[in-house]
Amino acid sequence: MIDIILCTYNSSDTIEQCINSILNQTYEKFNLFVFDDCSADDTVEKIKAFKDDRITIISSKKNIGTYAGKNFVLKNYCKSQYVALHDSDDYSHPERLAQQLGFAVLSDSACVGTAVNEFWEDHKPHTVSETENNKNCRRNEYPKIIERDNLNKLLSSLSDNGNYEDYLKFKFCMNGTVLFNREVLMFLGGWDGNTRIAADTDMFIRILGAHKIFNLPDVLYNRRFHSKSLTASNNVGINSEKRKKYNLERKSVIERSLMREPVVREFYYPEFGYDIIKCAE
Repeated sequence: MIDIILCTYNSSDTIEQCINSILNQTYEKFNLFVFDDCSADDTVEKIKAFKDDRITIISSKKNIGTYAGKNFVLKNYCKSQYVALHDSDDYSHPERLAQQLGFAVLSDSACVGTAVNEFWEDHKPHTVSETENNKNCRRNEYPKIIERDNLNKLLSSLSDNGNYEDYLKFKFCMNGTVLFNREVLMFLGGWDGNTRIAADTDMFIRILGAHKIFNLPDVLYNRRFHSKSLTASNNVGINSEKRKKYNLERKSVIERSLMREPVVREFYYPEFGYDIIKCAE
C-alpha cells in the first residue's frame, strides 16, 4: 500500500491530467491525499469531480506552504509503509508506482526517485521516444546512487554567485518523483515546515545521514516547465536575478543542513482551518 501526497495551489490548468495519471497507475493499492493550500481558482472543484474513494481532499482555509502541508498530511493521514510525492503541474507514467515499489521492497530503500521527461508548457507533452533531439522536451537523469560521502564534494563545487550551472551539480531527486519509506520520514520529523524554499533538499541531506538515495534510470515522470516556476527553462530567465537569488538561498539551506544537528526534528505546521472532502462514487 502507498499513500500519495499531492499539494495544490491554483492548479486548475494541470490538475486533471495530473490526477488522471495517478488513477491510471498499474499499481492500484494507494490512497491519494490532496492538500489544497487555499487555492483561489476552481482547483478543488475539479478534484471533487473525480469519483474515486481513494481520493481525500484536505482543503486549507489558510495558505501555509507546501512543506507544512506535507507535514500535516504525513502526520495525520499517512499510515502505509510507503509515501509517494507528486507535483500538481506534472503527470506520471502508468508504471511509476509499480516499479518504484518493487525496487524499494527488494532493496529496502528509504528514498527512490526516477529519471524525468521535461517539457515546456506551450507545447503538447511528448513521448519518451520523442525526447531526444527535441528542443521543447528533454530527458533529465539523476544520480543512480547517492551516499553521504558525496555531499561535501558537491558542496565545494557550488560557487557564491548563484549560477544555475552550479546549482545543477547538486542533484538528489526530482521532488515529485520520490517514493519514501514512511518510517524514515516519521523518524526525521517530516520536512522543515518553517521554510518555503529547499526543504526537500534539506530532507534528502537528513536521509543521507543513515541511508542511501536511489534513482531509477527509466523515465517514469513528466515534468512541466512554466513561466511561473523558479525552475523554468532558459527561455524565461533561468540565470535571472530572481533565479540566482533562489540558488543562493538554496545553497544556504544546504550548508545549514550539513552542519545542523540533530537531523531529527519536531513536526511543524501552523494552526489553520480546513475542510475534509472524500471523493466517493
